[in-house]
This record gives sequence, structure tokens and C-alpha cells, in this order.
Amino acid sequence: MLRPVTSLLGTLALTSAALASGPGETHPDGTAYLANGLTYDIFETAVEHVDLEGCPAEFDADTNFCRMTLASDLAHVFVFSYDGNQPLLAVKSYELGDGFLPF
Repeated sequence: MLRPVTSLLGTLALTSAALASGPGETHPDGTAYLANGLTYDIFETAVEHVDLEGCPAEFDADTNFCRMTLASDLAHVFVFSYDGNQPLLAVKSYELGDGFLPF
């Protein structure tokens, strides 16, 4: 199941809307409000994950890299771009089972 980044970011925005002051602001308590979405730098420090050697076939290995989390009985593959500040491009979820990562 492929979830568009806009859907994921919309969900994140709704859950933090009461706290948000404005895009790009960082507050003394360490809260950073993202102007351009989730970047790998923030994901790396905030989300427990494993590094993957490859990505699902639909993502170009020369321009993207992937990380994986386990939650809600699913494996979630986060696809980041190597470009710029390494933005999150997509999240793809897989049911857990034998050979669940087909790449």
C-alpha cells in the first residue's frame, strides 16, 4: 500500500496543529515546525528505524534511499530523496510475513 506524502504530512499537521506557531520556527523546547515537510535529518533523530540497502522497485536507487519502521503489525518503508535537505517522498507499508520485503 503506497501512501502519498501529502496524506502523511496532512495527518502530522492535524495532530500538531494546536502547537504550531509557524513554518520554519524552532522553539526553545526543541520543537521544530517544518516549512517543507519531513526531512531525513529530523527523521533520523526522532524515529527509531533501520537502514535498508535498497528501496522498492518503483523508486530510483540512484536518487533515493529508504528506512524502515515497524508499527501496527506493519513494516513501513520511508523513501527519502538524496537531493537538497533529503525530503520524505513517500511511505509504503507491507504486511509482516515471510519474505515481506520484495526488494
